[in-house]
Amino acid sequence: MERDCVHVAGWIVGVALTGAALMLGGCGQHALRRLANLPGEHRLVGGGLMISWKAPEPGTVFLVEKKTGKLIETRSLEEGDVYSFAVESIVRAEELQDMLGVNFSRTEFLLYFEPDRERLAESARMTE
Repeated sequence: MERDCVHVAGWIVGVALTGAALMLGGCGQHALRRLANLPGEHRLVGGGLMISWKAPEPGTVFLVEKKTGKLIETRSLEEGDVYSFAVESIVRAEELQDMLGVNFSRTEFLLYFEPDRERLAESARMTE
């Protein structure tokens, strides 16, 4: 009987430790995996609460919240187009906080860019 109690207690401790490890390490890794699942050859080009970035070539930008890995916005750009993002009001900050489920003071926005090689090649052919 005492041996069964020790076995059950060991099992409970093992489950608790596994759950704690998943909560502490798993969530962050899951978000990073979601970031890694952006399509193509994306590269980090900006970040912060105020972003203004000029596209060097045709492509797509992806605005991502780092801690959650949530995709906030995607937009196709032509060469020279400027992408702008700013959290300029408390209302906007609260909307983002509700959408992300994270305290706004802990958010970190990242801007990724994926060049569109086909559109670039097509533009080059048209100018020839």
